[in-house]
Amino acid sequence: MRPCKDKSTILRYPGTEASSRSVLGDKAYHQIYETLFRIALIEKGTISSKNTSTAQRRLSACADALRVVVRAGAATLKNKTVEAVIDHITQALPEPRGGYCVLFAQSYLKALSALFEHKANVERLKATTWLNVATFCLHGINQYLDENDTEPSGLSRSMSGLGSSYYSGSLAKSSLANGHSQRKSSGVSKQNVEDLLHVVFSLVSASNAPLLGKVDDIAACIIRLLHLQGSAVSAVHHLAFSILNNVLCFCREDRIFLLQSVGKEAIAIVSRFWQGKITSRDEMMNSVKDEMLILLIIIHLHLERSILDEESDDLALRLESLLDIMRAEYIRRLDRDPLLLDDLEMTDLGTTIPDRTPFRLQIFRLRTHNFGAERNWANLQIIGILERLLKLSGQQKSLVLAEDADQHPRKRQRTAQHSDRFLDPIRSEDPNVRLAGLQVLPFVLEDYQLSSDDLAILLGYLSTCASEKMGLIASWALLAIAR
Repeated sequence: MRPCKDKSTILRYPGTEASSRSVLGDKAYHQIYETLFRIALIEKGTISSKNTSTAQRRLSACADALRVVVRAGAATLKNKTVEAVIDHITQALPEPRGGYCVLFAQSYLKALSALFEHKANVERLKATTWLNVATFCLHGINQYLDENDTEPSGLSRSMSGLGSSYYSGSLAKSSLANGHSQRKSSGVSKQNVEDLLHVVFSLVSASNAPLLGKVDDIAACIIRLLHLQGSAVSAVHHLAFSILNNVLCFCREDRIFLLQSVGKEAIAIVSRFWQGKITSRDEMMNSVKDEMLILLIIIHLHLERSILDEESDDLALRLESLLDIMRAEYIRRLDRDPLLLDDLEMTDLGTTIPDRTPFRLQIFRLRTHNFGAERNWANLQIIGILERLLKLSGQQKSLVLAEDADQHPRKRQRTAQHSDRFLDPIRSEDPNVRLAGLQVLPFVLEDYQLSSDDLAILLGYLSTCASEKMGLIASWALLAIAR
C-alpha cells in the first residue's frame, strides 16, 4: 500500500468514511437529530420574540447542520427516526401566517429531499405519513404558484375534468379567492419548489405509494406549475414531467377522465416547450424532451377517445399545431441526427413467436442495444401517432357531415381534402421534408387502415419516390410500400 503523503489528512480524519458510518447507527443519529431539533425550536422562538442577527445566524447554522447529518445518516435510519425527521421539518418549517421560515427553508427542504433519496425510507412510510408529506409538498408548491400566477382562474376552467378536489381541498384556496392583488409573500422560492419537487418525485416513485387518493391534486398542481414555467428548460421542468408521467402511468386504467383532461392540457404545454432551441450537447433539453415523449405515449389512447367523443375542433387544432412543430423540428435535424437504415433490422413476417420489444413495427425494429437511436424512433412514433389522430378526427368530421351532405356540399369538399395534408410531405420538393414524410409512414400505417382511394394515391407517390436517385429516399419509400 502506498503511504499517504499528507500526514495532516490522517490527523484530521482518523477514520475513513465507511468506518465512521459504521460507528454511527440509527440510535446515535436519532440523538443528534433530537438535539438539533431542540436547538432549532429554541432559536426560532428567540427570533419570534426578539429578532437578532445572532439568533438568525445560529438558526441558519443549525439548519445546515441538520441537512448535513440527515444526508450522512439517511441510509442507516429506521422508521421511527425517519418519522421524527419528517414531523420536525413539516411542523417547524411553516409559519403561522403561511409560507416558510426563510432562514432555514432551503436547508430543511434539502434535508427532506436527502432523506427520501434513500428509497427504503420512502417505501417503509405508513400510508398516512406518505399522504401528509405529499400534502405538505403540494401546499408549498401551490403557495408559490398562488403568488406568481397572475391568472389563477384560467386553469380551473381548462382543468375542469380533474374534479373539484384541487380547488375545494387545496390549502391555498384562500389566495385564489382573495385575488392576486391581496396575496402576501409566501417565502417559498423557486429553489424551494425544486426541492419540493424532488421530494414529490421520490414519493411517487415508490412501488407501494398510496397514489390513488392523491393523483388529482398532484396532476393539477404539476400542470399548473408547467403552465407558469418559461420556455427555457431547467431541472424543474424535468422533475415536473417525470412526476406527471409516474402519476399518469399509475392511474391510466382507473382514471380515464383524468387522463383525457390532462391530455388536452399537456398538448399545449408540450407544443410550447418543444420549440425550445436544442443542440446535441444540450442534455437537459434532450432529457426534458424524452419525458415529454413518454407523456405523449402514455396519453395518446386517451386522446384518441377524446377525439371520438369531441364535439369541438379545439383538440384537433392543438394536435395539428403540435404535429407541425414536431415535424419541423425533426426535419431541421435530419442532416445531423436522422434515424438511419443501419439502425434497423428487418423482422420475419412469418414468425409465430410474438416480439415484445417496444421499438418494433410490423416490418422492422430497432437494433438491439441501439440506445442512441431510441430518441429518433420515439420522435417518429409520436409524429405517426399525431398523424393518425388527426386522420381519425377528419373521419369523425366526415361522418357527421355525411348526414347533411346534401344541404352542405362545401363542407363535404373540405373534408375530402384531408388526405392532401397527409400526402403533402411526400410531394414536397425539399428532400428532407420528403424523407421525414416517408419515415413517418410506417409508423402511421401500423395502426391505421387507409381507404382504397387514399391507398391508391399514396402508392402512386411512393412508386415515384422509390425510383429517385437519392438512395435514402428510395429505400424508405420501398419500406413504406412493403408496409
